[in-house]
Amino acid sequence: MRITFYGGAQEVGRMCMLLEDANSTRNVMFDCGIKLGEKTEYPLIHDDELRRVRNITISHAHMDHTGYLPHVYAKGAKPKIFMTKPTRDLVGVLLADYYRIHHGEREQRKLFSMKDVDGVMKDSQMKEFNEEFISDFKMRFLPSGHILGSAVTLIEEKGGIAFSGDICMRKTRLLDPCYKDLHANTLMVESTYGGKEDSIPSYKESYQKLIKIINETLDQGGHVIIPSFAVGRAQEILLALDDYMKSGLLRPSRIFIEGMIGKAMKIHRHNAYYANDELKKRILMSEDDPFNSKNFYHSRSKTREDVMKEPSIIVTTSGMLSGGPVLFYLQRLGNDPKNTIVFVGYQAEGTLGRKVASGEKKIMINEQEIELKMRVEQVRISGHADFNELLQFINSVKGLKKVFLVHGEKTDLKDAIEKKYEVIVPRLLETYSI
Repeated sequence: MRITFYGGAQEVGRMCMLLEDANSTRNVMFDCGIKLGEKTEYPLIHDDELRRVRNITISHAHMDHTGYLPHVYAKGAKPKIFMTKPTRDLVGVLLADYYRIHHGEREQRKLFSMKDVDGVMKDSQMKEFNEEFISDFKMRFLPSGHILGSAVTLIEEKGGIAFSGDICMRKTRLLDPCYKDLHANTLMVESTYGGKEDSIPSYKESYQKLIKIINETLDQGGHVIIPSFAVGRAQEILLALDDYMKSGLLRPSRIFIEGMIGKAMKIHRHNAYYANDELKKRILMSEDDPFNSKNFYHSRSKTREDVMKEPSIIVTTSGMLSGGPVLFYLQRLGNDPKNTIVFVGYQAEGTLGRKVASGEKKIMINEQEIELKMRVEQVRISGHADFNELLQFINSVKGLKKVFLVHGEKTDLKDAIEKKYEVIVPRLLETYSI
């Protein structure tokens, strides 16, 4: 067998790789994402290659793993697509929003239509965790702990070929940690936090820092903007803020939910079966629905004057400042030092989020220069494994011989494991044997 990397090699984003047998008669693509930044980048796969793809498995709903799916349909390819039910539900919302944001752009209109989005949703096949299914290869999904429905994909051939997707090794308010009894000869593993210095604090430590920042900002009459991915981090953050406010550790204020986060909250509520046992019990045995708290608000005004009239917390898309309501709030609130923006997730190279988090004070939004005087903070509340947790995951895989490090910009992991395994840091468009 062989595997070719069309994206996600020595970069975070546009995850896309194709596994095929020696005769090219069977194949499966792992993920099909895009890379959002100053410009959108797509997998480097030619149309003729794309049209021979027979199967696609989707690890989870985030756009850097799913955003290229409607483009696939627009190019005339009709592969079988496999994902879990929560992933399918979330993908439907994310792809529709992707179309809505970009369909007004002339170049984007040429790339795909809403009909292509509908085709993806219609043809996607839902599979349960640990359910064996066969389509060219014998496969199954295993929980990865990253977001609702996220999965490790296991191909049960050649001693086991596994693609981690994005993984989290910690229990969160929503999910149990990544599956811990994996058997595989070959592993493609994410390395988003693959640098030696990448140590993510405990959730308790991170939330203590976040609550302190929020209280300080609210006390001085300011607003707190928390840019977040609509799926995964936003739900974790909102449930935590609600818990801390009910406990009295976070001072009372309105928590505004912006962008697609509200729709994603409803999907999480409808798919609570896939959450951890504690959250399921909380929903089933209590009138306290954590996804529909009285502390959560939605703006009733296009100008958002109801948000502006008093200090508040604003949890909004997008997590890397690549679009969405957060840009409105930066324009309105960015020049006031009483206000704070708190980054809680990864900021990819080339994004506006990376620039602001790195200290840039003058930014362009809708062709307008904004001078940022607001407080800028970073609190790591990640759904990814950090450096030591990635080592823990890799070393837990039974029978492992070969490791491909994907979806990362740093390669310190290679130095840490190359004495034990054959380690490959793949390059874009290169093919490797398995």
